[in-house]
Amino acid sequence: MKCTDEKIKNLQAFLKRSGFDGCAVTDLDGVNFFSDFAFAGQGDAYLLITLKKAYCFTKQMYAADLKKKTPYLSLVDSLSFEDIVKKAKTLKLKNCVFAPEATGYIPGVLFCKNGFKEAERFISAVKELKTASELARIKKACAISAKAYELFRKKLKAGMTELEAAALLENIMKTLGGEGLAFSTIMAFGPNGANPHHINSSRKLKAEEPVLMDYGCKYQGYCSDITRTFWFGKKPSAEFAKAFDAVKAAHDLGVKLVKAGVKASSVHNAVCDFFDANGKLAKYFIHGLGHSLGTAIHERPYLNPRSAEVLKTGNIVTVEPGVYFEGKFGIRYENTVLVTEKSAKILTK
Repeated sequence: MKCTDEKIKNLQAFLKRSGFDGCAVTDLDGVNFFSDFAFAGQGDAYLLITLKKAYCFTKQMYAADLKKKTPYLSLVDSLSFEDIVKKAKTLKLKNCVFAPEATGYIPGVLFCKNGFKEAERFISAVKELKTASELARIKKACAISAKAYELFRKKLKAGMTELEAAALLENIMKTLGGEGLAFSTIMAFGPNGANPHHINSSRKLKAEEPVLMDYGCKYQGYCSDITRTFWFGKKPSAEFAKAFDAVKAAHDLGVKLVKAGVKASSVHNAVCDFFDANGKLAKYFIHGLGHSLGTAIHERPYLNPRSAEVLKTGNIVTVEPGVYFEGKFGIRYENTVLVTEKSAKILTK
């Protein structure tokens, strides 16, 4: 039976365009992505995909579900890398590849010894352009996260710890239909917001201080990502208000510049220039402007100064400028956006 899954078809088209006749996929995220099946852990399944068929090497315990949910996969009751090599030889594949950055050392050495070729980032190249089904799931995850913010603000109270507030937010996302976390929630009160990757603590929320929350949920295997910073109290300090306005304006500029055909690095650099022209804040912007997401929270393309990528219609990226003042506070404002031909569409409104 020929494959009917859209993502596998896209991979087969990529292989054909590139002159390859097959590929091996051994990392959990790649396997789950192309199979569209949620294997539980690394090593539970591997894929061998040719121009016409897709073979899934897996445990017998998955067979019943796979036959029902993924009829486009031909099942092989084995988790042996040697059996993947044997199947490739049986199929007389002459130009079979694997992604070295997503393949363990042991299978990588075995593949190379048996004529497989390294092809860097071909998995991420296919994942960059979202299918209609993927986009629908990402949009739903984003809608859940955005709605959760509104409900969370109404329930947040002074005296809650960061851990308690994070649990509250996560429970709200669950009640709205979220099926798990996209990543560990960051809930930072007061000066803790100055650490972009703060680990939640027992610090209690006080009146008249900032809150930075970076979070997201998964929906049917796909992630969302959103950051909001706000003042918990009646009136923000002048210093906070000024910095917040600059970050929000930088975010809006970034979203305005995101569109098909634009270099990813140029969007980051333009935001840095904006920060420098507005209070010399660029030195406090200490991370990349954004990244793509899908089944994983960090995917290509990346919006950073080292990126050589060009944005394409169908990419999903985050735009998340921030400034961080040690011992005082941090401000980050982030939305997940869809890249279109002429603009970016915010999905986390």
